[in-house]
Amino acid sequence: MKRFIFLSMMVLSIGLFSCKKYPDGGLKNMAAGHIRGTWKLDTYLLNNIDFTGDLLINSYKETFNEEGTYSRQLIDTFDQVLNTSGGWDFEGERSLLTILDAGDFLLTANSSTATAPRSYTIERLTKTELWYTYEDGLGKHDFRLIKQ
Repeated sequence: MKRFIFLSMMVLSIGLFSCKKYPDGGLKNMAAGHIRGTWKLDTYLLNNIDFTGDLLINSYKETFNEEGTYSRQLIDTFDQVLNTSGGWDFEGERSLLTILDAGDFLLTANSSTATAPRSYTIERLTKTELWYTYEDGLGKHDFRLIKQ
């Protein structure tokens, strides 16, 4: 009986400590459950400099649905509501978030148009926070969203 308890504890310990995590927090094995829902942009960084106050867009929201559908809503520089939709999935052991048909939009006066890449690197994904990044000719774009 002692041997059974010892082996059970060993298996449980290995399971708990072998969970892969995102660089800034969150367990990768919980990603599918955590990402579902609507997220609102809280912070935008370009090359680790906060440009949130310089954004030309408002009310930026992304919704990830269980069946793999995705939608984005924002208010652009002309105060028009823009809606885009497509699909989403994880790649690379849930390290990358793939968004299809996301479209382009103007972020800041200095950063030109954000051409939506196909894949984003997930830096943090918890029940309440989603941080992802991508790089282009301007540098590293860092989107930090909070769950609504």
